[in-house]
Amino acid sequence: MKIVTKSSMDEAALKLRLIVYGEPGTGKTWLGASGCLDELTSPTLFVEYRSQISSLKGNPKYVKAIEDGQLLIVSLDKYDELSAVYTWLFRGRGSIAGLDKLMESAGHADDVMPKTVVIDSVTELQRSEVMRRAGNPEGKFLTDVAAPEIRDWNTLLNQFTLLAHLFFDLPYNIVFGGLEDVDYGEHAIGEAPPITGYRLAMQGQAKRQFPAYAMTLMRLDRAPSNSNAFNIGYTRSVKAKTKDQTGVLPDMIPNPTVPLLVKLLNKKLGG
Repeated sequence: MKIVTKSSMDEAALKLRLIVYGEPGTGKTWLGASGCLDELTSPTLFVEYRSQISSLKGNPKYVKAIEDGQLLIVSLDKYDELSAVYTWLFRGRGSIAGLDKLMESAGHADDVMPKTVVIDSVTELQRSEVMRRAGNPEGKFLTDVAAPEIRDWNTLLNQFTLLAHLFFDLPYNIVFGGLEDVDYGEHAIGEAPPITGYRLAMQGQAKRQFPAYAMTLMRLDRAPSNSNAFNIGYTRSVKAKTKDQTGVLPDMIPNPTVPLLVKLLNKKLGG
């Protein structure tokens, strides 16, 4: 049993609990990695699985942060390896040799842990698990792909809701990145279907239950060509599945970054 006090609630409220999604090229990877750009949110541990991590080379600030040890990147070969990352974040330095060595080689003292943790892409992680649990070999092209059964879906739902619950309970800024699904409405033959909504691209009931554990669900979109912004993050939208349970973030944020979001939380919640 753990007693929740006002101070512990205040401290937890100052941590970012974010799921960000959008189509490819909207800047999800850059947003997640942006934690490395400010001492308030760095060092940043970026845990990637089939994400566009190479896009970070296009920004000199990220390249320098990697060289300076403020942006630490871990590539997963499979979903199961994420448990080692969680164990290390939960137990701290001294629990997982490989991650300890990563921090040591970056020049961080023995008591230093990342302030921000990014996991990208949760869409690809789930997709890979669906294929694996259905009995499909990892990384192979098949002409006859086995379909997951009901028991696979039930296990996956529990697995990914537990994933969100465990990571969002950690004392770090946590960011999950994922792709988006687009919903279309009815249309006449020969006409373009109208877009009726956007949501995080996950399969089964996880597409509804996984986002429930985040305090903020943000959709990233490209900024209009006549805008000075590169992209826009929406925490409130008519068409998109979004939310901000902190109650302090704007409905629309040009060029959102992890430091900006954390500073907004600190400023408006008294941190």
